[in-house]
Amino acid sequence: MTGFKGWHVLGASFITATLLAGATFYAFQHFVTPLEAEFDLTRDQVYLAYIVFLISAAFWAAIIGRSLTKISPRKFAIVGILMFGLSFVAISKMQSPKAMLWMIFLPMGFGFTACGPFISNALTTNWFYKNRGKALGIAAVSTSMGGFLVQPVISYLIESHGWRQALMISGFSISTISMVLILKYFISRPEDIGQYADGAKEPPVQDIVAVNPSQILRNRDFWLIATACGLLLACDQALLASLKPLGENLGYTNVQATLIPTVVAGSAILGKIGIGWLADRYDKRKVFALVCTSNILFLLAVVYAPSFFLLITVATFVGIAIGGIYPVWTSITADTFGRDYFAPAIGFMNLITVLFAIAALRFVSQSFEQHQSYSPAFKLLVPVAVLAGITMLFVRTRKSA
Repeated sequence: MTGFKGWHVLGASFITATLLAGATFYAFQHFVTPLEAEFDLTRDQVYLAYIVFLISAAFWAAIIGRSLTKISPRKFAIVGILMFGLSFVAISKMQSPKAMLWMIFLPMGFGFTACGPFISNALTTNWFYKNRGKALGIAAVSTSMGGFLVQPVISYLIESHGWRQALMISGFSISTISMVLILKYFISRPEDIGQYADGAKEPPVQDIVAVNPSQILRNRDFWLIATACGLLLACDQALLASLKPLGENLGYTNVQATLIPTVVAGSAILGKIGIGWLADRYDKRKVFALVCTSNILFLLAVVYAPSFFLLITVATFVGIAIGGIYPVWTSITADTFGRDYFAPAIGFMNLITVLFAIAALRFVSQSFEQHQSYSPAFKLLVPVAVLAGITMLFVRTRKSA
């Protein structure tokens, strides 16, 4: 096989991650009010489904990440996409919210982790070294692209055919497209076909910051990175799950409310590419601080913007606030633990970061039930983002090791 295949692998995993992220992280908010109406649930109860999904993704990330040293990403992806598609179809037929939660935790969570952004990052780390920041930045765009392209489609399907039929159509379509890409383009490591990272003629000498990367849980930087990213992800996840309900609460039309997360996802595309580019050239801790600052600006805009036009305008220009964390998180983790221990490190970190996300989601949903407004909760997330930026400054990097 001739010609560097890393970009083919990145492209295929990018598309699968786009489809899965768009159908979960971004699409959840469109199911909030339909589920409340059909099952007579409170906002807090509906958010439990999203929390279960986050717990599941973190649980499976730890298991799959550790297993990737023995089982190839391609094999995980094949099984994962089958489970993901089946979970969507099964939930569309269920009448019990409790049964849905089990379906979300087991096959959906496994499928998302085994074939979505987590596997995409693992593949990208395997195939790139010198251009890793840029490549991981491109990979991170997949989640925003999912929100920009997939989310509006699912919103339309729900409005036109109901939430159950929307799940059925989405599950079948996503699993079919993804399976074709996996079978044709997923190659676990460049060495499998006689190539090396970045298309080099010899394997790169990795500059790993961790003294003993195999001792992941004993490494101080592991806990600092996990804490910093967990704090910022708490803000991000609370926003992602609430943007459309926020618009509805402010009295906007369905189209206007849908436009808010769509614009955020679209503007984040350029932001993630830019953050990935910066991560290859500048101190990653300072780049992370830039992401935190953008997050703070967007939180303030959500709270204080006096009009729909101003809110959309701010969302357009502060795209790195939502999701800009991912290229920095993945690249600094790869620098610290190297290619071989990247997936286990990220997997274990997911168990920690999900706790912050759950706490934020519970806090925001309960605050909404109490105040019937998202503003009080979002105001309190501002100092959380500040603390995240400060925590990351203590992480050792190549420039500070």
